Amino acid sequence: GLLLDGRWVILEFIGRGGMGEVYREHQLNLKRDVAIKIISQEWLGSLQCDPEELESSLERFHREVQMMARMHHPNILQIFDQGSTTVPKDKAELPIEYIVMEYVPGSTLRTTMSEEGFLPDEDRTREWLQAYFLPLLTGVQVLHERGIAHRDLKPENVLLSENTPKIA
Repeated sequence: GLLLDGRWVILEFIGRGGMGEVYREHQLNLKRDVAIKIISQEWLGSLQCDPEELESSLERFHREVQMMARMHHPNILQIFDQGSTTVPKDKAELPIEYIVMEYVPGSTLRTTMSEEGFLPDEDRTREWLQAYFLPLLTGVQVLHERGIAHRDLKPENVLLSENTPKIA
């Protein structure tokens, strides 16, 4: 129920990754659910002792978010906004950086196949490649054509929106 930056109401925690925590939030003005990644305080804190590195890392982060926000492809997660704000914590204000993106309820590519794969069932392998892997590759191709290297592409970073893979 916490109101973030006067626009988003936090509904639930979704998960934690290397760079931060992701929450499902409700965007008040457009009446839709979105996902918001709040950049990890640990990551920011690890750079506090080197102000130049912190500034450089935040600039690179902002550039990457801006580039991703210009991407429009069915296999790439849409970025809506990014910003900085403060939230109350222990009688103080904690500065945070966040990214607002498309909310995709569902699972990840990891859930579509067991560790063993589908062998010896070649038909299931072919179906999986056509349903998930080839669309994923078209998203990666678009990223590469725009000069973007993902750097953390793995099954957990491919969300499934009604069986459509989306690179997060």
